[in-house]
Amino acid sequence: MSFEASIFVIVALIMFLIGFIGFIKSQSAIRMLIAVEIMINSANINFAVFALYNDTSFVTGHVAVLISISLAAAEAAIGLGLILSIYRSHGTVDATDFVELKG
Repeated sequence: MSFEASIFVIVALIMFLIGFIGFIKSQSAIRMLIAVEIMINSANINFAVFALYNDTSFVTGHVAVLISISLAAAEAAIGLGLILSIYRSHGTVDATDFVELKG
């Protein structure tokens, strides 16, 4: 079963655009974090597809995907910790209310 690489690239592009628009349009910090995760996953799809269709080194793209997944998990844990801390101190996760965090 062989698929064209362009199909996966188009799906990754659509996912990235959904994440980007979600990040720009949302006011909730949790929705922004989810949108960033969607953009990271679309990049992972591109890494895996180009590793599959590249004949020189099959492993490098998959290693990049594993590193990216681990970094995304760490980013999500730290981001959720920060959001929880801000919610406890301010009572909201609305990104427009974070103006008080200036030094």
